[in-house]
Amino acid sequence: MSVAGYAQDATTADSAQASAPQVGTAQGQDADVAMPAQAEAFDVDQYDADDIKISDSNPDMVDGWLYKPDAIPLSQYRRKSRDPDSLIALSNATEIMGDGKSERSYYAAIYSGSTNGVYFQVAAKICDMMRRSYKRHRVHCVPLRSQGVGSNIQLMKEGRVQLAIVQSNNNWEAQAGVNPIPGARSVMSLHDEMGLLIVRRDSDIESIADLRGKRINIGPEGSASRELWLELLGQYGIKLDDMKTVYSVAQDYNRLGICEDYIDAFGLWIGHPASIIEDSLACDAKVIGMGGPLTQKLVSANHYFFDQVLPARTYDRQEQAINSYGFKASLLAYEVADPYVVYWVTRIIHENIEQLKTEFPTFRSVMADDMYEKGNFLPFHKGAACYWETDLHACDWQQFYNEPDSVSNAANTPYTYMQ
Repeated sequence: MSVAGYAQDATTADSAQASAPQVGTAQGQDADVAMPAQAEAFDVDQYDADDIKISDSNPDMVDGWLYKPDAIPLSQYRRKSRDPDSLIALSNATEIMGDGKSERSYYAAIYSGSTNGVYFQVAAKICDMMRRSYKRHRVHCVPLRSQGVGSNIQLMKEGRVQLAIVQSNNNWEAQAGVNPIPGARSVMSLHDEMGLLIVRRDSDIESIADLRGKRINIGPEGSASRELWLELLGQYGIKLDDMKTVYSVAQDYNRLGICEDYIDAFGLWIGHPASIIEDSLACDAKVIGMGGPLTQKLVSANHYFFDQVLPARTYDRQEQAINSYGFKASLLAYEVADPYVVYWVTRIIHENIEQLKTEFPTFRSVMADDMYEKGNFLPFHKGAACYWETDLHACDWQQFYNEPDSVSNAANTPYTYMQ
């Protein structure tokens, strides 16, 4: 197979497993497709989508917001937060159990990403922890798959989201008005999403500066990874014309590119460890950090970026810790989502974070204090604000809920699930 043919042949490789998405082509010595000549002036994660339409006549309007969340019973969201009778009716909603008895119950749905991605696995572990502690709060929880961050943002704009995982840069851009997400509110920060280079061992690449003259994949047009690539390369003064070959291939084919020697390097900003990296390392590849003085300037100039360290032995043959940078995964809630549900999701995650670390490696990068202190640029949702105790009136909504333990916080009554 020729190098130039990689971008096309990637669409048929692994065809037994899945249908390939539309992919781009290569630029450089082996291709003639025009690409942007300079890696600069790109904002991360811009999505073209209309704001939600406000109409008082729409039956799905709740407190001025279009709200029709997926996987949530109608009775759980058709209420007005300014109407005590409506709230009390909601909080007294009951569910018929298998033994014929009834009990109050609630529903949480977390939009995440693809079913084999880190976001979906994180949402699934959160919901599993909610299941194991169900008798405490009676909140049913389900992870919902999506096409990722861009999809989650669009779904929230459509009023279909109760909770969703995005990135801290999305959180910051929303509050800054760069890429608004109407109705979005912070809940907490989750795991680190660190940028790493995965390079062939015979490529002589040891840093970002070594990418000149190499073959890389920066992802398809419009993807978050591509825009992160362009931002980073621009910081180092590297133009796409400086590369031997630049591919615009979907990230699913990075392993193929490394293993079949069509690319020298690819980069990912993701929670670690990640299976796509582990699979690529089996083809005589290694991981390299994206840190350095120029990267530090990029971090200093953007509040949503953070210095990060990959612990030694996270990946095979990685004996030393690696310095890099990245952002936080950010859990958001929609403004009119039930505060009781958001409160308990916040509380159960925070109180059980050490247990989650032992069960799922991605959570190992989470520091309990950072969940509140880092990456939450949007105002907190009232359910999360109550748990974090952001002000004296943060828990005013609780008067409408006849819940014996709803007003307790982590400092007063810490809770650990029982097996």
